[in-house]
Amino acid sequence: MFKILLQIVLILYIIFLFFNIMDLKKYNVNGFIKTCSDEDEAKQNILNLNPILLNHENDYEINEVIIDKDTYIENLVFEERDYIEIDNDKSLLRIIDRGILPSLLTQRHSKITQVNNESISIYKNNQGILKNCYSNNTIIYIVDGDTTLYLFNPKHKDEIKDKQVESIKKWAHIKKLQKGDYLIIPTNWLYFLETGDKCILYNNKVNNIFTIIPNFIRDNYETFKLPDLISSVK
Repeated sequence: MFKILLQIVLILYIIFLFFNIMDLKKYNVNGFIKTCSDEDEAKQNILNLNPILLNHENDYEINEVIIDKDTYIENLVFEERDYIEIDNDKSLLRIIDRGILPSLLTQRHSKITQVNNESISIYKNNQGILKNCYSNNTIIYIVDGDTTLYLFNPKHKDEIKDKQVESIKKWAHIKKLQKGDYLIIPTNWLYFLETGDKCILYNNKVNNIFTIIPNFIRDNYETFKLPDLISSVK
């Protein structure tokens, strides 16, 4: 009996995995950054596969952080550094209260269990690299400071492939992100950041229990591609 139930669960998982992989191939060919004033407007644009921008004010003024280097502790004072690049550090999540962040993609808004991959990044005088948003949604929240976002619709992926970031800006949606800006990027979009003085940002790669495995593989193995089950355009 247990074996039969296990087989049924496995079959159901594979079926849902198939449909979720189909969804991961979709993008809005006419999509662009939508500035939303309320939650309902934001939810509608998320369904339409548009990147959305909200403002969620905070009182953070972060000028230094303590970095755990395993073998020693470093007190990083921003004004003492000409250049900072800290990518996706989970230990630094302690510097913010995640409970006050908008909850548009939390479990109560989805029938499928969500899986969060949260971290903090800190940049100063930094030219970022091009990143793929493989997750169902990628969240960027500016905790303090500001940065310039260059965001690319997936329809331009062939034009920007393997090129230096300076040469691909003409295909980008360009947005100055400031303290309190909360951006949700749908799957398949690409972006990079240019930061001057400083920027402390919260990152969250949001998947569900069916997309977490294929997206983990895509994140870590560049040669892996999703099967071409459907057209990639919505």
